[in-house]
Amino acid sequence: MTHPFRTALAALALIACAWLPGTASAQGVLMGSADLDGDNVAETVYNNGSYITVRNTSGSSYNYQISTGSWALLYGNFTSVQDLDGTPGAEIPINIGGALKVINHNSRSSYNYQISTGSWAASPGGITDLNGIAGNEILIVAYDSLKVVDHRARSTSSQPMSGTYAVAVYGIRDLDGQPGAEVPIANGSALRVYNYRTRSMSSTPVSSGSWAICNDPGIPNCVSDLNGTAGAELILILPNYISVYSYVTGSMSNYIINAQYAILSDGVRQFDGTTGNEIAVARSDGNINIIYPRTGTVQYINGSNTFGSWWSLLNYANLDGVAGDEIRVRNNGTARNYRIYPRSGSVVAE
Repeated sequence: MTHPFRTALAALALIACAWLPGTASAQGVLMGSADLDGDNVAETVYNNGSYITVRNTSGSSYNYQISTGSWALLYGNFTSVQDLDGTPGAEIPINIGGALKVINHNSRSSYNYQISTGSWAASPGGITDLNGIAGNEILIVAYDSLKVVDHRARSTSSQPMSGTYAVAVYGIRDLDGQPGAEVPIANGSALRVYNYRTRSMSSTPVSSGSWAICNDPGIPNCVSDLNGTAGAELILILPNYISVYSYVTGSMSNYIINAQYAILSDGVRQFDGTTGNEIAVARSDGNINIIYPRTGTVQYINGSNTFGSWWSLLNYANLDGVAGDEIRVRNNGTARNYRIYPRSGSVVAE
């Protein structure tokens, strides 16, 4: 189903712990700049080995002791410096080994949160609002648990995990239509969803074989509204069929493809002009399926005598002025372009 957890965690650790030196100066090595005290003016942050220096535009500076050992910004870069407590000014989160240190320059203070004596890393996409309250939480992936650091509340919570698991990092979205994002997890043969706002974990059987949560930056709407109701749905990739999971209802709907397939690049989008996205799928026989989760139907578009079985995706465009995109493809054998109109199922040469 997924790569072994330790391999995935090692990859996360590389992201979290890689140190890319910035520009050196008398103040130290430049790490980045951001408004840290809420005055709408960016402060500059420098690495000075065992401490960090924050320098104001006025020229004054303040030092924060970090660690005599190794340490790194979460994600290894300044993108992790965000508002973590809902008050003006961003905070600086730092991996200092077994603990997470958060620097509040606004109050000239810092806080340590014990995380794990083993490997751990902030989940990519996991510094985000998980409870609908101002200030982002930090989702931490450890070998035996998921942890959430809620700096606004000065607290850490832990959700035990067992077996091989992987967070769908591009899928940390609002799945229930309520404030705060939920966390989808592939965990062995089950799909699990962690809801930090309610401190609950759901578990839905999927398959003992190969499967994955659609979690691809090339398909940005993989986790999006597919049925026209509040809250995003999850797309699950399985051999010869696609499943759509609704966290709101707990239901799993299966759509048979009966062929090897791949979701088209950026192919989860509006094709019929009604609320909720559709899923465009390229089949191994060269034809196309479009899945309509809102109606529970699958459309079959035959490329015979038009775009054929060897074609390339050109783009999506609204070509007829009616709500919903059309699909432009190129027959690689004839070098001719075609327009696919999903609402009618027709294919027209350009």
